[in-house]
Amino acid sequence: MTKIDGDIISILIIFFFFLILIFFVVITLAVRYRKRRRENEELRVRFSEQLLASKVEIQEQTLQHVSRELHDNLGQVASLIKINLNTVQLKNPEAAEEKLRNTKDLVKQLIMDLKQLSVSLSTDKINKIGLVQALKLEEDKLLKTGLFVTELTYPDNMPVIDAEKEIIIYRMVQEILNNTIKHSEATKISLAVQYTNGMLTLLISDDGKGFDVAKKLSEPGEMGNGLLNLKGRAKVINATYGIDSVVGEGTISKISIAL
Repeated sequence: MTKIDGDIISILIIFFFFLILIFFVVITLAVRYRKRRRENEELRVRFSEQLLASKVEIQEQTLQHVSRELHDNLGQVASLIKINLNTVQLKNPEAAEEKLRNTKDLVKQLIMDLKQLSVSLSTDKINKIGLVQALKLEEDKLLKTGLFVTELTYPDNMPVIDAEKEIIIYRMVQEILNNTIKHSEATKISLAVQYTNGMLTLLISDDGKGFDVAKKLSEPGEMGNGLLNLKGRAKVINATYGIDSVVGEGTISKISIAL
């Protein structure tokens, strides 16, 4: 075999191994592509499920809120209006005028409360009024209980948030607030919205009794499951959820998402 024949064989061997290498690279890329595609499809399904679940939960909370408002607030105002009208003393013009003036004020209050409730009844209110305004409504609900001092802060440069992600973020905040109301024994609840370098962060803190986070996550029960659920919701929208709590020193929940 001549030197030329040897060179040709060497080149063919190298070319053969090169083809095999290309084949394995193509196969690897194809497998990774199919895996990534399957993962993306699973993520889209999970996102759709979480979005639907969040919408249903928001609607349920809204109906509960409306029911409480009708019973505790609007019903009371309507009863006062009825009492005032039934006790107007037409024979005493001055007293009648005072009572009618008071009744007009009650009617104005009733109309304003009804308008606020109409906003709450909108199934897509979050997308209509925005996250900050929705958080203001949550703050108002907390204040009306008379049990909490609340504080809501937010930046002037609030970014535009994807409508579907906004719903899930809002539902996460609602769930955190519900956990706080049920378990924390807090008297002060703070909500802080921050936006820096494309990162949106929501901090929900309280001055309650606090708890051992690791222990709660490992225990079966409503609270532990709720914390895991929050982490799952965050993952679906490529956000992160963290919670820091010290017994006797309160709790801080943090939601972060790149926009």
